[in-house]
Amino acid sequence: MAEIEERGGVVAFEEFMELALYHPVHGYYSGEKPRYGRDGDFLTAPTSSAWYPRVLARLFIALAGDLKPLRFVDAASGDGSLIWELLKALGQGAGATLAEVVSVERSAAMRSRQLEHLDGAPVPVRWVDDIAGVGARSEPTVVHASELFDAQPVVRVVGRGGGLRELWVHLTGEGLGWEERPARSKVVAYFARHGVHLVEGQLAEANLGALALHRSLLGAAGTDGLALVLDYGYEARRLYDPRGRGGGSLATFRRHRVGRDPLESPGEVDLTAHVNWDDLRAAAAVEGWSEIGLWPLAEFLVRAGIGNELDARGLGMEAELDVATVTARQEVKRLLDPDGMGSDLKVLVQARGEMAETAKSVLSFEF
Repeated sequence: MAEIEERGGVVAFEEFMELALYHPVHGYYSGEKPRYGRDGDFLTAPTSSAWYPRVLARLFIALAGDLKPLRFVDAASGDGSLIWELLKALGQGAGATLAEVVSVERSAAMRSRQLEHLDGAPVPVRWVDDIAGVGARSEPTVVHASELFDAQPVVRVVGRGGGLRELWVHLTGEGLGWEERPARSKVVAYFARHGVHLVEGQLAEANLGALALHRSLLGAAGTDGLALVLDYGYEARRLYDPRGRGGGSLATFRRHRVGRDPLESPGEVDLTAHVNWDDLRAAAAVEGWSEIGLWPLAEFLVRAGIGNELDARGLGMEAELDVATVTARQEVKRLLDPDGMGSDLKVLVQARGEMAETAKSVLSFEF
């Protein structure tokens, strides 16, 4: 509240979202404990089960067969759980597969947890607080970003009179409220560029910085790289279709419950808005990257070898149905669930250089 008051009592929604999520003291992601997990507010694929990093390890081994060693960049790495489980899955062969791990995490508290958790890792680990600090290198690089883009600040608009009005947040006598203003030129230009026209009363959000952010991620991989982006989103034609998204995609999460009022309890709830995949595709086109695929999480995991991983661990179709087998299969089912994470989460795979041909051979087959 004080921050908004200092800014004149009213801020664009993207400013409000930045404060609510990333304020260094009161922001949702600035606390000492991770917000995700079964005891947190939401689940993510990399942290809900060890099976996701195990499949990544299998994929990296396949890639490194022709391109080794790889550099792995994990953007928005949280408490480092994915990195830890990935190195654990690679085991004694970690050094042969990975030349370096770069952990990108803006939260000082989370970086501190990582430093302790990853002490003595079998490969060099470097920590940076921003993707700009990664630096391009000559070795083939895998850039990984899980639910990074849906946690970026967005503008919020509403269709009015055949045009757009932008929603700002202002202080009221009772707390926070909405204020409609003429949409700024950059906001109008964004929707025009995507050929989007909102119907009367339709709400929508836009991440104006997504293209630039993704360009920076791809740039960190250099000229020989693979990008894996896991997130919730659609292409513009579906994301802004009033028949399915008339109320926009903005949501809050608290204790695994979904809410729709982003002004309630700022700093105490997660705020998220779906990704426009067309922005990330445009970034790749500018940087000269090609698309390997945009798949539901379940399809990506199958392509990357989750079935082979189950077999290798004695948990495949021929396994004896004991407690361990059933438990493992339940974890895998959660990732593959067509009515949940397995369908809702998408994986955008893009590549450049030799990595593109290798990734195509590893991931591409009739599905």
